[in-house]
Amino acid sequence: MEANSNDNYVLVLEDRTEVKNWQEAGKLSIVSGIDDKGKLKTTEPLEANQAAFLKFNSKDGLLKNFMTNFLKQFNNPSHFGLYKVLASNVEQGVDNLRTLLQSRETPESRQQLAEVGVPFEDYLPQQKKSTAIDADKVDWKMLDSLGLSRERLEQSGELEKMLNWQKSNLVTIAIPIGDTTIYTEARLAFRTDNEGNIGLAIHAMRKEPQLDYPYMGYKFSPEEKEQLLATGNLGKTIEVTPKSGEPFAAYVSIDPQTNEIIALRADRVSIPQEIKGVTLSDQQYKDLVEGKAVKVEGMTAKSGKSFDATLQVNAEKKGIEFIFGENKSLKEHQEQRQDRQQGKAPRKLCGLELSEKQREALDNGRTLYLKNMIDKEGQPFNAYVRMDKEQNRPRFYKWNPDKKQGTGKVEAVAEEHKTQVAVNNHGKTNEATKQVKEPLKKGQTTPTAEQKQKQDENKQKKSRGRKM
Repeated sequence: MEANSNDNYVLVLEDRTEVKNWQEAGKLSIVSGIDDKGKLKTTEPLEANQAAFLKFNSKDGLLKNFMTNFLKQFNNPSHFGLYKVLASNVEQGVDNLRTLLQSRETPESRQQLAEVGVPFEDYLPQQKKSTAIDADKVDWKMLDSLGLSRERLEQSGELEKMLNWQKSNLVTIAIPIGDTTIYTEARLAFRTDNEGNIGLAIHAMRKEPQLDYPYMGYKFSPEEKEQLLATGNLGKTIEVTPKSGEPFAAYVSIDPQTNEIIALRADRVSIPQEIKGVTLSDQQYKDLVEGKAVKVEGMTAKSGKSFDATLQVNAEKKGIEFIFGENKSLKEHQEQRQDRQQGKAPRKLCGLELSEKQREALDNGRTLYLKNMIDKEGQPFNAYVRMDKEQNRPRFYKWNPDKKQGTGKVEAVAEEHKTQVAVNNHGKTNEATKQVKEPLKKGQTTPTAEQKQKQDENKQKKSRGRKM
């Protein structure tokens, strides 16, 4: 059932509108296209109908366009399913698919169906809008009571995260206790109660992770504690039991900003078979599902460049994280947090280890040009860097922010550029070019014919306008 990224595949439509129970497979047919009215066209899954099949390739954009049109047809697409089958072996592939659908409740079948299925939610642009929080429905008084304002959160960029159900980075909050006020740092997130009212979840910063106590009924072993402190991820799934609920399998990580232990239900994590253009091997996929760190090579960034990274499920990030180079230890994360709290330059910036002199220069407000940093997609880049003291974070610039573009000096020039340098840097000219107003060309030491004509015209104007 697993499709090779280099092979063409077809889409099998499962129509469950007339299915009476979940043990049955819906009617299976091969997608052949979409007519002029936007209606989906299908054909029987027979090799004889190969010419009519609509074929896709994992490297083209045809699937995205098709799904956009496909989903416009249905008010309730949940009655349908789409699955990938190799175009070169349709009949056998459809038979295998039917068998899987008839046993879709078993873990093995569910996993295989997830590998070949086309998730509709990936092609629903309105999903973000439907899950985003309406800012007008937020009770801003509850933030005011913590010494926060809507304006402050907007300026820092944290509000946008919170309105999309994400946690903010650490922010300073004020907690009134009697006649005094305690200031501390916490991550904030909007949450809803059973009645749909929007409330505020406060994730307070802890001095260290509470690993010596049972977490949701689970006692960490010494080896598991060591693993969590070393990488921030447990590296496997465990069974935890909430106070009021049924036990469930979970990935466990530590929030490096707050030292809070985070559990993520394993059944809510969708792990694709193909990531950034690379089809995972069976072993890689198995290890990733189990929570292990997996090295994947030859992935393709949005820029089209190839990169390598280590992948691992991170409970705090609620999905797969990309780790470039060696994974940061929890201690490194904490050091970075302390530096940020104190408004100091980080010890490591985008994978680049900074020297004490570089950190001191950044702390003193200087701009540095740093090379061989690594971006989020594993690609090296160079940039000007300066600390933003208000936000306690480094800012990256393509151009030197200390200079206005177009007015900077020519720093390095060849011998034939000396005349131009004299003009640009020192305001100097030679006799031949001193009346030329526009910039000189490379190697130019005498005016052009056009420039000479303009000089003569200017002289004539001046002589006519001179008082006697």
